[in-house]
Amino acid sequence: MPVVISGLVGVAFLIVAAWAISCRKKADTLQTRLSEMAKEKVLQEELLEHLRNRDRLFFQDAGEATFVFDQESGALLEVNQVARQLLGYAPSETILLSFKALFSREQRRQLLRTISKARKTGHAEALAVKIRRKDGSLFVGEVKFRSGHIDDKEIIYGTFRDTTQVTNLQIELRRHNRHLTLLNQISHRVAEGHDLAQTLEIILDEVVRSFSISGGGIFLLEHRGTEMKLALHHNIPDHVIEELGRIQPGMGLAGKVAETGRPRMSTNLQKDHRRISSAVFADNWRAFLAVPFIAEEETLGVLFIFDRGQRVFNREDVRLIQAIGRQVGPILKNAELFDELKWQHRLNFASMRELERSRSALRSHLDQLEQNHRALQSLNQMKSTFLSLASHELRTPLTTIMSGAEFLQDAAGVSLGENEQRAMDVIIRGSERLNHIVDNLLEAARLEAKVLYMAREAFNPLLIIRELVAAYQPDCTHRKLHLEIREFPEHPVVRGDIHHLKRAFDRLLENAVKFTPEGGWIHVSGREISGQDVASRTDTLKPFSENFFSGRLKDKYLEVAITDSGIGLAGDDQLKIFDKFHEVGDISSHSSSRESFGGKGVGLGLTLVKGIIETHDGLIWVESAGADQGSCFSALLPLSSPDEGKHVLG
Repeated sequence: MPVVISGLVGVAFLIVAAWAISCRKKADTLQTRLSEMAKEKVLQEELLEHLRNRDRLFFQDAGEATFVFDQESGALLEVNQVARQLLGYAPSETILLSFKALFSREQRRQLLRTISKARKTGHAEALAVKIRRKDGSLFVGEVKFRSGHIDDKEIIYGTFRDTTQVTNLQIELRRHNRHLTLLNQISHRVAEGHDLAQTLEIILDEVVRSFSISGGGIFLLEHRGTEMKLALHHNIPDHVIEELGRIQPGMGLAGKVAETGRPRMSTNLQKDHRRISSAVFADNWRAFLAVPFIAEEETLGVLFIFDRGQRVFNREDVRLIQAIGRQVGPILKNAELFDELKWQHRLNFASMRELERSRSALRSHLDQLEQNHRALQSLNQMKSTFLSLASHELRTPLTTIMSGAEFLQDAAGVSLGENEQRAMDVIIRGSERLNHIVDNLLEAARLEAKVLYMAREAFNPLLIIRELVAAYQPDCTHRKLHLEIREFPEHPVVRGDIHHLKRAFDRLLENAVKFTPEGGWIHVSGREISGQDVASRTDTLKPFSENFFSGRLKDKYLEVAITDSGIGLAGDDQLKIFDKFHEVGDISSHSSSRESFGGKGVGLGLTLVKGIIETHDGLIWVESAGADQGSCFSALLPLSSPDEGKHVLG
């Protein structure tokens, strides 16, 4: 029995041992499996953490603002850097953010409906919203929300895209299109060919309609820019027009625009001290904008608009109105030029009619002048013929009288008494004077008829000047006159008739001696001058001879001047002195009495001098400071070349 028991115990022991061994093996296996599972869990957690880090990194670096909200509480779980910068929050202030803090109540309701719809359909819809920044300001954007899970937690995952710039660009584009539309409409209406008043009215109506404002008007500058007239207006009461109808540049905002050529604006005329009209205040004008009409840097008018509401004209409004002003300025300028052309056309038409009447009268006058000219020519010819015949007829008896008187004087000898001798002297002097007058008449007639013979010989005029001065010295000495030749070229050469030129200078010296009181002086001088020097005195000398300056001047001239301290000449007499039959002064009041020089001639002496000088392609003129101031008679004669001087006469 004990053996059995002992065997049973042994078997039981073996069974237990086997079971223990089996359990040990199972425990080892289980331990190994648990160890492997722990390792797998660690690996899974590491992988999950890696994925979370990767997602977080992607989340933080995303280009759009991204938010993660708890779906139940609405608390902000996560926000990336772009969102923080957009909202103006520091990283430590993220806890302040919430669904409620970012969106208004109405927008939250709208967003929740959108999120609920997205949970059901799986699709997120873009929604335009306004998000509130930290400083309280709002900006417009586009948001998309999706629902999801993080660690078995339901979340709302949203992205936000700032559309402010796009919105502003769209607004700017719409404004630009509106501006272009307005400018095109104005251009189209202007191109229809309306007159200026209609064109300006169209422009004003289009501006008022486009800006949706209360009214406006157009000032035009008148009277060379000294006054502004309200030419057109829209929705302006009569009592305002009475004050603004005419103003001066510089008065009020519109006047400042006209004065400076720059736009002016006011946000509230009720408080603006620059307004000039109390009627504007009474009519409740508030917003105001005025721009100039400019063409070729000239201000021609002013366009202004106003609004009775709280309208604020921005920079783009100013630019648009300025563009309209630049468009209208040339229109005003062209209209102004067109009006001037019309006025000029009317003037030209009137002038043409007046010119035609003048032409008719001129033709009639010319016909009459032609008849008078022919009559004068006939009379002049008759005069010349008469003078020639009379001179010839007078010369024969004069010769007889002079010869008879000289014969009687020679035959009587000393037997003549004092009275008889005096009578004989009178007869002889009278005959000589009359013979001198006849000679002048004949010479004048020949000069006028251009039949007076002029020799063309080279000679030195200084020789005849010296001869004449010597001949007058005895008389000058007797009358206490100082006669001398001053500066004069030694060898000047001229070509002409020495006999006639001698007679011309003789008459000039004779007049100087005749009209110079006792104790006076007479100077004769000469100099060589160039044609250029003569041309520089054209204005002074041309009245004495138009023909002299009509042709080409010579290279060199001899200027002979005879200056005296005699009775002088008044201004009017200086041009008339060379006319036929013109006499100046009363020689009886001077020492050159009738007894000394036989009295006045017939006014042909200087006429003959002028004719002789001009026949030699020369010029003669006189200068005098006035009565009793002396005179200076000057003559120009062309100088000949040095080769011609080899054969000088005298």
